[in-house]
Amino acid sequence: MKSYFDKFPDSYVESSRRIIQTPGAFARSGLYYVQETGYLKLKESHLARRKNLESYLVVLVLSGSGTLMYRDTPYPLKRGSCFFINCMEPYYHQSSNSDPWELIWVHFNGSGSGEYYQYFSDKSAPAFLPQSFPELLEAMEQLLEVNQRSGLSAEISSSRLIVDILSLLLLDITERQTREHPGHQKMEQVRQYLDEHYTEKFSLDTLSEQFFISKFHLSREFRSLYGITLNHYVITRRITLAKKLLRFSDHTLEEIAASCGFYDASYLNRQFKKSEGISASDFRKKWIN
Repeated sequence: MKSYFDKFPDSYVESSRRIIQTPGAFARSGLYYVQETGYLKLKESHLARRKNLESYLVVLVLSGSGTLMYRDTPYPLKRGSCFFINCMEPYYHQSSNSDPWELIWVHFNGSGSGEYYQYFSDKSAPAFLPQSFPELLEAMEQLLEVNQRSGLSAEISSSRLIVDILSLLLLDITERQTREHPGHQKMEQVRQYLDEHYTEKFSLDTLSEQFFISKFHLSREFRSLYGITLNHYVITRRITLAKKLLRFSDHTLEEIAASCGFYDASYLNRQFKKSEGISASDFRKKWIN
């Protein structure tokens, strides 16, 4: 069967593969599913423009260069670049005239796709140079191979690979944000200290004095870097320890509260219910054999 890519003249395309899928009912309701995945190597420049497409798009640039225009902002792309966008937004991408590109891509959708994209877009520009490019490429190539066939097994494998791709993207930008954050070394020291002392009395004033930083700056920088407040971080660590003690010890609630830094069973129960939706006592009853 003849290969097509956006109705390109044959003279434009050196090599191409494109696979379009129609998800089954289960994939559409419960999985991440491929709408289209493909590979393209151009001989000449071309512009692809879309909007109002219920799809999310991940593209890797394998060679060549070009531009992504998204939300009225141009992003230069080169070998090793990646972009992740919501195709409901107007966009176009165009290969350069002098250095036509080679791409691999996937259009996908499914339950949770919007949440993944929102997390990504809150932390990163749509286009960047991922350190995990080799791993992303491997997953995209596997996705192409899996979608040579149709059916439930291909849909399940595709969903797993899409999650792998999204996880690699989020890990990459999270680690990059940490590396590039001007106060990350100081905040890492604070976090390590909290990991060792979270069961002790917690005071923002004491913490700021210990690390020679104003409590306002400390609170802001910690939340900026880790996406969680200092207080919430400490409470979460205490709740996790309480779960272990509730499941694997015969200590009373009062004893567990004291061990975790909650000081009394009433406060433990309030925080536990706020976090888990049930009291510490009910949690213990549900998990005991």
